[in-house]
Amino acid sequence: MKWRLLAAAIFCASSAIAFSQPLDKNKPYGRACVGVVNSANGDEEALRSNSAAGRGLKVVAHLDATAKCEALVAIFAKGGRVAPGWPPQFVAVPAEKEVLLPKAPAAWKWEKGEGAIEVYVLFFAPGSKDSAEIRALVSAMQGSKSAEVAKLQTNKLLELIGRAKVDKVAAEHAAKATTEVAGALRMVVGFEWRDSARAVNFSAERPGALIFPAAD
Repeated sequence: MKWRLLAAAIFCASSAIAFSQPLDKNKPYGRACVGVVNSANGDEEALRSNSAAGRGLKVVAHLDATAKCEALVAIFAKGGRVAPGWPPQFVAVPAEKEVLLPKAPAAWKWEKGEGAIEVYVLFFAPGSKDSAEIRALVSAMQGSKSAEVAKLQTNKLLELIGRAKVDKVAAEHAAKATTEVAGALRMVVGFEWRDSARAVNFSAERPGALIFPAAD
């Protein structure tokens, strides 16, 4: 029995290494960190696998990239659904400038447990064949009030993400970012999201994908 557990542990560890995507810093790449903010005092920490919902908490996403691109951020709850009040967002990301999501008036409040959640972050090169349909769908989802319509739209979004050939296992184990995108020193007070960020290359042929899970 013990050798089976050991073998399983070795397999899991080797799988994480095998599926970790090496970052090529000579090619365009995007970087992201998902944070959990306490609205009462403004404290923020990185979303982790054991993070849980709580009073006054909300989820935010920090993004930047070495080259101009577009990005999707979508939060999926248990059963592959978008929780009420968590509309996905699709934004333009300027080169070497931070983007904070969600954009107002949206707020991803995380006060009630929705079960396990996954935050998907996808980076698309400008003009990517995969991005246009996703951008249009996400725009339509912002004003959706019907639960049935929202369910259909979420299923479609998951279909489009799958069509973009996102490797879920690789996206969960993408390389951790270790340097500034812009290569500049920064004076930071409070939470420094770059210390917890992960990074992934993207191109016109294939989007870069990152997935941040939380147990809740």
